[in-house]
Amino acid sequence: MRFCFALALLAGVGAVHAQQPPEILKSEAHTALLAELRQGGFVIYLRHAVTAATPEPAVGDLADCSWQRNLNDAGRRQAATVGARLKEQGIAVAALEASPFCRTRQTAELAFGREPAINVELLYHVTQTAEQVAAANARLKARLGERPTAGGNLVLVGHSPTMKDASAVELPEGEAAIVKPNGDGTFRVVGRLTEAGITPLP
Repeated sequence: MRFCFALALLAGVGAVHAQQPPEILKSEAHTALLAELRQGGFVIYLRHAVTAATPEPAVGDLADCSWQRNLNDAGRRQAATVGARLKEQGIAVAALEASPFCRTRQTAELAFGREPAINVELLYHVTQTAEQVAAANARLKARLGERPTAGGNLVLVGHSPTMKDASAVELPEGEAAIVKPNGDGTFRVVGRLTEAGITPLP
């Protein structure tokens, strides 16, 4: 009798949970993701913020921003806001890396208040060969599958095409994919980060 009562009770609890409105379930997922992010161990891949419509037909001196497609005023505000969203939630950034382009370095500095380490493997440009792009995609997939070793979370500031090929996630300018390495070289994209904040994915 007691066993049957326990089963009925568990079934009732499950039914109540299933009947919860979607916004409550979403709130629970949001709270859980924030708690995990505060513990660290995630990779946050941020596409550079909004840029000016400047032609960039070839790659020149990456230290010279004058020929590059750089952040506009909206992009600078966007980058600062995205970084503030993580800080407001108490989510630490243990390591920060960026592509050598000015727009990615500027995004990192405005968002997190410090210079990033330059990672040439995050570089992307339309003039790269198919072999170069494939190699970059493979390196990024491997990196997304590695748990950060320094504690906290790793932020990579890069470009959209590489991330799209590596994870099937296409990022608008100034948005990030929150990636959870599985510990076996694979990973899952579990959330998005925008100016509005963090949103968990199913």
